[in-house]
Amino acid sequence: MSVTADVFILTSEYEDVRGRHKLRFYGRSPVHGPVEIVLDEVRPVFFIAHDAKLPELAFPVTRHPVKLRSMDSQKTDALYFRTQKELYAARDRLREARVPVFESDVHPCDRFLMERFIRGWIRVTGPAEKKNRLLSFLNPQCSVPEVPGQISLTSASIDIETESRARSLYSAAVHFTDGSTEERKVFMRGPAPAGGSDGSLVFFETEAALITALLQWFEERDPDIVLGWNVVGFDLAVLEQRSRAHWMPFLIGRANRPMVMKKRKDGSDLALIPGRVILDGPAALRASFYTFDDYKLETVAQTLLGEGKSIRPGDDKMAEINRMFQDDKEALARYNLQDAVLVSRIFEKTGLIRLAVKRTLLSGLLMDQIGMSSAAFDYFFLPRLHRKGIAAPNTEDSVKRESAAGGYVISPRAGLYDHVLVLDFKSLYPTIIQTFRIDPLSRLRSQIDPLKTPRGYAFSRTESLLPDFIGELMEQRAEAKRSGDTALAQAIKILMNSFYGVMGSPLSRFYHPDLPAAITSTGQWLLVQSRDYLERKGLEVLYGDTDSLFVRFEEDASVDPETRGRALAGELNRYWKERIQSEYGLKSCLEIEFETYFRKFLLPMARNREGGAKKRYAGLLVRDGQKSLHFTGMEFVRSDWTRLAKDFQEELYRRLFEGEKIEVWIRDFIRRVKAGEMRSKMIYRKRLLKPAADYTQVLPPHVKAALLLKKPVRTVDYVITLRGPVPTELPHEDLDFDHYIEKQIRPIADSILEFVGKSFDQLADPAQLSLFDSL
Repeated sequence: MSVTADVFILTSEYEDVRGRHKLRFYGRSPVHGPVEIVLDEVRPVFFIAHDAKLPELAFPVTRHPVKLRSMDSQKTDALYFRTQKELYAARDRLREARVPVFESDVHPCDRFLMERFIRGWIRVTGPAEKKNRLLSFLNPQCSVPEVPGQISLTSASIDIETESRARSLYSAAVHFTDGSTEERKVFMRGPAPAGGSDGSLVFFETEAALITALLQWFEERDPDIVLGWNVVGFDLAVLEQRSRAHWMPFLIGRANRPMVMKKRKDGSDLALIPGRVILDGPAALRASFYTFDDYKLETVAQTLLGEGKSIRPGDDKMAEINRMFQDDKEALARYNLQDAVLVSRIFEKTGLIRLAVKRTLLSGLLMDQIGMSSAAFDYFFLPRLHRKGIAAPNTEDSVKRESAAGGYVISPRAGLYDHVLVLDFKSLYPTIIQTFRIDPLSRLRSQIDPLKTPRGYAFSRTESLLPDFIGELMEQRAEAKRSGDTALAQAIKILMNSFYGVMGSPLSRFYHPDLPAAITSTGQWLLVQSRDYLERKGLEVLYGDTDSLFVRFEEDASVDPETRGRALAGELNRYWKERIQSEYGLKSCLEIEFETYFRKFLLPMARNREGGAKKRYAGLLVRDGQKSLHFTGMEFVRSDWTRLAKDFQEELYRRLFEGEKIEVWIRDFIRRVKAGEMRSKMIYRKRLLKPAADYTQVLPPHVKAALLLKKPVRTVDYVITLRGPVPTELPHEDLDFDHYIEKQIRPIADSILEFVGKSFDQLADPAQLSLFDSL
């Protein structure tokens, strides 16, 4: 029976079976549920120069001329193989023979999808049969659906508890959600209590029986997504190891397929579950540009949800888990389940699953590939480049030269100011690409209808791919914002901002130094020329950084500052539209917008006292009549400063910006520090980059503290005592208050006091305190 189904693809894989190459995709259809798509008629391929001679190979190869040229204009042939293994063997043999190969590093599943412009959704038509709880297609016709559907995915968050060395499994908790219902369940090793337990807690006499039941639960619930916290490096890895210890295959995938564990090039763990997307909390948050003091579940849950784990930081976690397993398994089940539920709630609160789906629909990369910017660029650019008659090089063969300069910084004028507007180039690098038609194809064909950027880099006005795509993305993002689709708007922003990074990275197959250099040099030119335009109008530009200008103006009670900021942005937009048209014959896609108004604004001195400090400022921000403090690059936002310093800085700047007296307050703050009234705010927290024992040359304070614990830790909370750094878990009554005053309070106070004609020594020296009694 022939079936047509629109399927949202979840995972992909390939395998070579008995001399035949297979692609396998798993996905979900809104109508048919889980779907498997198997293709065994697609042959692996890469390209070589038409004139190249093939060395002798131990297997047959099919060679055909194709209408593609290399980037250095050589005609090419396609080489087709029976299996991916043979493709890799041929690639290596050709390299040994010094025969250049093109695109031999493109993943076969990605090639199949991208060449058909499939992004997330695929329409399949052909014979299908139900097996292994899936609707399975073999070699169906594949195309892009005319209208992409709406998909609702199911997820299961998993968390396990083990003994200290993870050599014995205590329990496993799962939290399943499908958008309307949920299920919470804990699988516990040990005898069932005499009085029984509710259905959410089940007991098993052996570890093997527990794992078997867990895998059966996954088969029955059949989630599309597996969530967790360090789920790849710990939970799934341990479950797979414990399964092997019992000579059991870890069949957690769809169609009873096993999970595959691999090591990435950087040494990190990679897990692949056929048919199920793995989303690890910390990695997903980082890929979506969330930042926290650290990425522990407790820290993130407290920040986002206002609640955390039942075993608090500082407790002997392992001892308490061991105690609960021995004496109170129901308490352990509650603790275990809470972690799994917290992970689900974090993903729901942040919309990370919705964002991952949107990113797939935009870039084509599957959900478990989020954050792979070069792969996303390939997915867009390669098939379109082929249609322009060009084959791309392997990544390792791209041109490797000097890196481009970064964003330009207009030297800050240190001081304390009133009335500062911030004007911002919206999506500066994408709009430069769009305006000056910058991309790899335009550079290659710069002799066709040529243009030159302000710094002389040559491109084509008509032969390009990326600029028009950015234009489409800009329109989609504007529509997403209008309709309130924040996930789509964020996904588009992430994708657009990745283009410069990819073209500027030697790890990209499309890297060429002219590409990032053209973009950054144009950005520098725009910033400087915008400053000159504003100063010709009599305005003072205090500072500029990459895409932002900080402009001081004289207060005019008749004009609202925000209205003035928007008017000034409009003037600059008109200026650039006219100038770029007249000097370059191009339509300006640049957009300057009014970003912020600071009622008070401070640019601190550089630490070497030579001019203002770059990328550091603070101000009293006013928006819609509401005032708030804003810090950039200052101690307040640095994770290696204590709460004492953060609280001191926030209140000090508030008083300064509100015109309140600060000297007496600083003096009283110092008195309270010395009196020990702020002990709880004097804790440092820092992460170790390697085991504490591996530090041999230099021992920073946090390492010295960690060594005193006599146990491995990744992050250490410590204080500075008269004996030196001590972890908070050990006695630390003898705090070194002078250290905190000199290292945490003085630097912050000094950044302000010089602008009001005072010095910290006067305030901190007891002999001088009487000078301020009358203040």
